[in-house]
Amino acid sequence: MTNNENYFEFLKVVVGNADTLSFRPTDEEWECLFVFCQRQALIGVGFTAVEKLHEKGIICPKSLMRRWFSLTMQIEQRNRKMNEACKEVTAMFDRDGFDTCVLKGQGNLLNYPETLAMRRQTGDIDLLVMPRNGGDKIRSVIAYAKKHGKQKIGITCNHIDMYMPDQIEVEAHFRMGHVSSPVRYKRLLRWFDDKADECMKNRISMGFSVPTVSINVVYQMTHIFKHFFDEGVGLRQLMDYYFVLNTWHNYNLEYQPWRSIGMHNEGLSIPAMSREEIAAVLCQFGMLKFASAVMWVLQYVLAMPDALLICEPNEKEGRLLLREIMEGGNFGQHDSRSRELKTGGMIKHGIWKLKRIMRLLGSYPEEALCEPFFRVWHLGWRIYMNHIKSL
Repeated sequence: MTNNENYFEFLKVVVGNADTLSFRPTDEEWECLFVFCQRQALIGVGFTAVEKLHEKGIICPKSLMRRWFSLTMQIEQRNRKMNEACKEVTAMFDRDGFDTCVLKGQGNLLNYPETLAMRRQTGDIDLLVMPRNGGDKIRSVIAYAKKHGKQKIGITCNHIDMYMPDQIEVEAHFRMGHVSSPVRYKRLLRWFDDKADECMKNRISMGFSVPTVSINVVYQMTHIFKHFFDEGVGLRQLMDYYFVLNTWHNYNLEYQPWRSIGMHNEGLSIPAMSREEIAAVLCQFGMLKFASAVMWVLQYVLAMPDALLICEPNEKEGRLLLREIMEGGNFGQHDSRSRELKTGGMIKHGIWKLKRIMRLLGSYPEEALCEPFFRVWHLGWRIYMNHIKSL
């Protein structure tokens, strides 16, 4: 059995699709499992599997278990802090005339089972922000972030970074995503603009809004696709998506127009989109082949049941995606290929990015061919938005 197969068997225990392991890890193999979880930002949820296995008589070495437990407690503490931060940031924007919706991050917690939710490794706060008084939403959000954020980090075509008290980083989004193809990009922006108000109204008990079930299925696929092309994607994002699909499937099974199911109200009493409708939207965005790769990875790595599929799995593309995931780790942070180019300044980084895109050309030619042109446009747009006097 290869190491990767050991890792995937361990992850099936994490998500509850296996009760135990078919092997008893040696001390060295336990250390490898720990490092794997570190690389994939799965330390906290991984410790839940350690606890399950302990009950089955498969014991992690005491020194490693103490270290693993300590990191898990830090993740739980961080999640409590971030939950409060989401509520506070939402209230701040609300007071100043903006509607908001938390994308990914803490909004994902309620998709997870109770045993895993507070152990999901969290990052910054991604907040979709829309001014209530109309006007130019991009300039309004950028101007507000520059005025109220402690540090001005930078602007992308989707968001501006800002630091809140206690060094909480917020990405204030005025767009929900992007692709490099101009035609696909227009379709994506139009679809999400049409759905934004629905997301803002979907307030949960934690004190902030999150995307409704169907929009979340589409949105998080676009997020994974974007990061796959930009620098890489890890198994934390794929596990998030597994539980997003689980929530969507359960909502479809249990939907009743007069009540909310779980964390979502699905657009205030409208049924969730079918898998055919979701697949049609992703096809418009040029992401259906990538979605089929994600489906294969989720079934191969996590034993996802067929009922959660939104399209047919594609093994060839799935193996490419899985190879990139295992090589790069969380957001490609551990990718050793051409590292001297990646961290060698703007020109070398551009060469690294081009080499990465060329690896994906055979699978996603439209996105790969458009990406260099999009990058040039994006650089010009960022320079313009950083310097116009009206902000």
